Amino acid sequence: MTRTTRILPALAGMLLATLLAAGAAAAATFHGRNVDGVRYQASVLNADFGMIDAVEVRFQGDHAFVYVHGGGRLVLVLQDEDIADPHRIPADDPRRGVVWEIDVKDLGSR
Repeated sequence: MTRTTRILPALAGMLLATLLAAGAAAAATFHGRNVDGVRYQASVLNADFGMIDAVEVRFQGDHAFVYVHGGGRLVLVLQDEDIADPHRIPADDPRRGVVWEIDVKDLGSR
């Protein structure tokens, strides 16, 4: 195996690792503060499904995991990881093809 043949896969691997690390570093934020990993009290609203109260939401990067009382869960993709208004957080539901609006009750208090 020539030296060039060994270097190219190594460089490709390093580039891929760098891109993955950069993508994983993005966190959901509110006023510049990381809000990932904590469960917050919330409600979610969708025009087709209506409002679901008393849920918990946990942010992780560009995702929001909504835990519904009784064991259900929604996996949503935030339209913007930088949360401007905790009472109006739009998030896409790729499984159902709809957009939910998340209303976090206690995001500003922590």
